[in-house]
Amino acid sequence: MAYCTHGDVSAFLQLADFSGSTTPTATQVDSFIDMAESRIEGLTDHAWATANAISVTDERVRVQRVQSNVISTRGRIQLRHYPILAFSQHASPSLSQTNGNIKIWGSGSGGYVDYLDSDESKSLGSNVTDTGNDVWADTARGIIYLNSYSLHNMLNSSPAGVDGYVSYKYATATTPKDIKLACIYFTAAIIVSNDDLNLMAEGDDSMDNRSKGELFETQAMKILKDTRRLEWSMAMARDIGGFATGMVTP
Repeated sequence: MAYCTHGDVSAFLQLADFSGSTTPTATQVDSFIDMAESRIEGLTDHAWATANAISVTDERVRVQRVQSNVISTRGRIQLRHYPILAFSQHASPSLSQTNGNIKIWGSGSGGYVDYLDSDESKSLGSNVTDTGNDVWADTARGIIYLNSYSLHNMLNSSPAGVDGYVSYKYATATTPKDIKLACIYFTAAIIVSNDDLNLMAEGDDSMDNRSKGELFETQAMKILKDTRRLEWSMAMARDIGGFATGMVTP
């Protein structure tokens, strides 16, 4: 589902809804919306609808050792992006990007072990409370938890200090209203900045269309800045983990 529709844009511009016979056509406006969406995703480093989910392949991760009253070798991975779409197990040797991979070094057998590979016989929890499994996740915050994690093995033998690789998809399921409005503004700016279209009536006391386009651009950027959407990610995620942090209470 798009962040906004051509009907939203026409309503904002106070024009009759775009159709196959208007200039621009509804199809053309939809393509402008696609451009606006891509721009928002680039600026925010995030996808704001499940249909626009972004795939990450083999993100390098460090495993943070977590002190627990239940087990002293629990591991925690903070992914760079979140929320993540739910993980599910897949059959080897198919490493489906739809389901994702959680490849961790060692685990007693040497090499990287994919915790989502059904052949590895790892149990997978469906939510953050499933602590009795080999792996479970807090999908809302992009955190993966590992049971029976061996820090010593990781630090002494993992290639180039890479504890693991995770492949996943991330997106916010429902488009927030501020993102929708920013998309409308960006799309409207594309349309009105084309002086040849003559869509907007210009009077002596009004701005010309190009100036309106620049204003819409400014308003869209203000929305993203004021709502702290720019570079929307957990900044500390890349700095947490491994030997330097030692024991951390969850």
